[in-house]
Amino acid sequence: MTLSTTNRAVRTVGDRLRRPVVRSGMPASTKLLGYALVAPIVIIMAVVIAFPLVSAVTTSLQNQHVIGSPADFVGVDTYAKLLQDDAFWAALGRSGIWLLLNMIVQTLLAFATALLLQRNGWWSTSARTWIMLPWAVPTVAVAVIWQWMLNSNYGVVYKIFAGVGIDLGAPFANGAFSLITVILVNSWHWFPLSAVVIYGALATVPNEVIEAATMDGANAWRSFWAITFPLLQRVLFALGLVGSLWSFNVLDSIYLTTKGGPAGASTTMPVYIYDTAFSAFRSSEAAAASVVTVIVLAIAGMLFFRFGRPKEY
Repeated sequence: MTLSTTNRAVRTVGDRLRRPVVRSGMPASTKLLGYALVAPIVIIMAVVIAFPLVSAVTTSLQNQHVIGSPADFVGVDTYAKLLQDDAFWAALGRSGIWLLLNMIVQTLLAFATALLLQRNGWWSTSARTWIMLPWAVPTVAVAVIWQWMLNSNYGVVYKIFAGVGIDLGAPFANGAFSLITVILVNSWHWFPLSAVVIYGALATVPNEVIEAATMDGANAWRSFWAITFPLLQRVLFALGLVGSLWSFNVLDSIYLTTKGGPAGASTTMPVYIYDTAFSAFRSSEAAAASVVTVIVLAIAGMLFFRFGRPKEY
């Protein structure tokens, strides 16, 4: 069997895995009962999502400094003022860098970890358990742990780098490296979840197809790109979509380590919105920034779904 035959077998297996399940028709009364059962949660979710959004839009159209205080209707003046704020555009651009690097680092770490977990060994069983520890640790604890490990006086990681002649300085306080440092900390915190998901997806790849490709002379690299990766596209698409939204909206990891500093070097959109609302007490501008963020995420999500989704979607 040639490698082209193996590829056809992969497509056949993939089609079989993706084949929709044909369900028999249900009586109208059963359908109505189903709608009635899910209606309460749908209504609750709609209210939970709609109320904050409507409140943000309403606040952004008013001249309000403190939430709940009297305010006058100013229309889109707040948006015009926001779009002229250099700090807003800097935070938005920094959020793009934050999102891109987070997704790259987390995906690489997750893939490498999942491939290692797939190997059978005496350590693999226990590794599948303790690999989740970074994800299970609260974000506050993660921030404290890494501030301690990178401390120039007694930090373990700092001492290791100093031992090989690399002076890390104060990475959280260095304007050139503060954002990169927080990205690495945040990626360390969140990559185990993606690793476990990818590991589970790898377990669904048929072994007989991999073995057939190996017999045809395909090496591990060729087998991965021709067989494994195409069958993981749906999982990677879902992880990319959900992970992008999570990463963009991260506030705690940044605020607990750098508070957006130094001098705004690690200020992303969530930090900008938080500081505008609760430090500068400009509620209308914070609400306008929130609305703009929702619009940006919605457009990015639609583009990602349009151009990044696998063909079977």
